[in-house]
Amino acid sequence: MTEIPLNHEPEPITSPFDAVLVHSYWLSENGTAQLGLRSRLADRAAALVYDHGKGVKKIVLAGGHFWGKEYASAAERMAKELEEKYNVPKSAIIIPEQEAYSTGGEVEIFTHLANERGWTSLLDIAAQKHLWTIPGIYKKIGADVKFKSDEEILREKDSNPHIKRLLKKLGRSRYELSLMLHEAGIWTAMHLLNLDYTTFENRNKSKRTAKGKDFPLPNDAYKI
Repeated sequence: MTEIPLNHEPEPITSPFDAVLVHSYWLSENGTAQLGLRSRLADRAAALVYDHGKGVKKIVLAGGHFWGKEYASAAERMAKELEEKYNVPKSAIIIPEQEAYSTGGEVEIFTHLANERGWTSLLDIAAQKHLWTIPGIYKKIGADVKFKSDEEILREKDSNPHIKRLLKKLGRSRYELSLMLHEAGIWTAMHLLNLDYTTFENRNKSKRTAKGKDFPLPNDAYKI
């Protein structure tokens, strides 16, 4: 049986890219409809690869209304933080009309935009353990995309010592363990059960119509 890769080894990448897909993660589990830690780390990494307009040209955010239409979508909240906290101009951020409710949905939207707009140099950034599964989705559709983890970008480009300490704590936390177990399950389904992401996407979309219950054990223990 094929083993799950312990670490993703990204290919050497060059900049600028035409566009980057920044994956969305769960909303805050502290009772408020705010971005969770993973999405905030992804935003920070996205701002670094954008690099004040010198890096990637467009940032694509496709996360849907995970708590229903009463709350802003994950993409809208991530865009707001990119604009207000990291001074990324609105013109550099793309929120497609179609929303995604799974990783496969995000990839489908991103590659459709790339074909539509003639983008040829593409980057995908995500949590390190998330990169166990993402390259396999692109491989199935034959898309040529480079990958880099949020953590790798932050370690390379972020000079804030607090972020360095946070990443160390995160790597040993139950927060990281929960993501690892989730991605291991998805990886297994992809490779052994030929996971149908369309079914997964439609299931998530139909279920995510209202604010979910708060997680019994708070995971948003780390602040940026």
